[in-house]
Amino acid sequence: MARKFIDALRPGDSLEQPFLVREKQLRAQRNGNFYIDLDLMDRTGSVSAKMWDATQVLFETFAEDDFVMVKARTEVYRKQLQLLVTAIQRIDPGDVDPADFLPSTKKDVGVLLARLREIVSRVENAHLKALLAAFLEDRDFVSSFQRAPAAVSVHHAWLGGLLEHTVSVTELALLLADRYPSVSRDLLVAGAILHDIGKIEEFAYERGFRYSDAGGLVGHLPLGVLMVERRAAQLPGFPETLRQQLAHLILSHHGQHEFGSPVLPATAEAVALHHIDNIDAKLVAFEQAMLDDVNPESRWTEWNRTFDRKLFKGRV
Repeated sequence: MARKFIDALRPGDSLEQPFLVREKQLRAQRNGNFYIDLDLMDRTGSVSAKMWDATQVLFETFAEDDFVMVKARTEVYRKQLQLLVTAIQRIDPGDVDPADFLPSTKKDVGVLLARLREIVSRVENAHLKALLAAFLEDRDFVSSFQRAPAAVSVHHAWLGGLLEHTVSVTELALLLADRYPSVSRDLLVAGAILHDIGKIEEFAYERGFRYSDAGGLVGHLPLGVLMVERRAAQLPGFPETLRQQLAHLILSHHGQHEFGSPVLPATAEAVALHHIDNIDAKLVAFEQAMLDDVNPESRWTEWNRTFDRKLFKGRV
């Protein structure tokens, strides 16, 4: 039986092929029997799956982040594609190619890193330039930075997503700084490059994308500030006021308390960073919603949880 990736599945398909287990839950039916609720993934996306009349013993034979062989058929439930699983078995990681299961950026990581380094080379403030260079010259940091996703879902939720998002935000920062001379170009660029670096510790992304313990307990905003403060402390004479302004950019870039920012943007650069970060995240999320839509005949998507509305698919 030929393998189909998730983005190619259609209602009525029968399949027997491997997936990566993103999430699993054992739940009880009204009649007392158990069923397994699953979220399965490959490099093209994720799909909900259910296995009825399951057992606790079967549930414990595999774990989240395991590779499993799944026998199932597809159906549409509440206008969403899902799998009805009839058999599932853990398989050895050596029997699969991990690249088939984790989505990756379609952009050239080397080109993205080179672009960031070019931008840093044109930073005029000596302290900010030294700080940014210290990060980009650290092999361990760069290794994680170029691999990490920018989210576990919604936007840039793929390997290399953090680097891709960071370059986009930094490019937008350059455009905005050219338009508004009152904004410190160097400070805004530094904030753009550093605003999400805490995500390399917030997420676990060796198999699937999920929050690490540090991500759940602390979150990427405080983690990012700690990373900047540790690095700045190694640079002789790094100004305290500049360190505080960078911390403010990181801590305020979500824009509102209810979205996770402990402080609200209180500088021109912080206001700018919040909006350009949001623009890139929202437009990439919009693009992803178009790609994930399962009803090509309709001019509107189904209700989108990210935007809390239906989205129009028509083009002029």
